[in-house]
Amino acid sequence: MYNHIVVPLDGSHNSKLALSEALKLVKQFNAELTIVNVADDKRLIYTVTGTGIANTGGYYKELNERATAILAEGQKLAEDAGVTPKTEILHGSPKQVIAVEYPETHDVDLIVMGKSGTDAIDRLLVGSTTAAVVRNALTNVLVIAEPTNS
Repeated sequence: MYNHIVVPLDGSHNSKLALSEALKLVKQFNAELTIVNVADDKRLIYTVTGTGIANTGGYYKELNERATAILAEGQKLAEDAGVTPKTEILHGSPKQVIAVEYPETHDVDLIVMGKSGTDAIDRLLVGSTTAAVVRNALTNVLVIAEPTNS
C-alpha cells in the first residue's frame, strides 16, 4: 500500500511522535523511509554588498547545522528501531516543500507528521504547517497527535 513514507522533522516532540508512528508503518509495508528537515530559507536576512547579495550573520550555516542535528537524531531513532532511513535537508517554505515540491519529485505515498511543531509564532501569524500540508498535499497525509490521558 505504501512504498515511500516521508517524515518531516523539526525537532519538536510531535515530529518525533510522527517518526515513531511512521516506523511502524515502514515495517508493516516494507516501505522506504525518508526523513527530511526543511531549512526555512524565507527567513534568511540578506544584505546588498559590492559584489551582489550575500547572507549575513551565518544564519544559513546555522540552519544547516540545526537540520543536520535534527536529522541525525531521527536517523538514530530509526536505526534503533531496525530501519535504515534516507535523510535530506531541503530548502524553502516548509509548507510548499513538504506538501508539493518533495512529493512531486520523489514518488511519495504518505507524509507522516506531527499535529504541531516548534514554531508557535509562525503558526499564529500565517497558520500551521501541518494544516497547510493537509490542505495542499499531493499525497496522503497522516497527522499524529499527542496522546491524551483520557
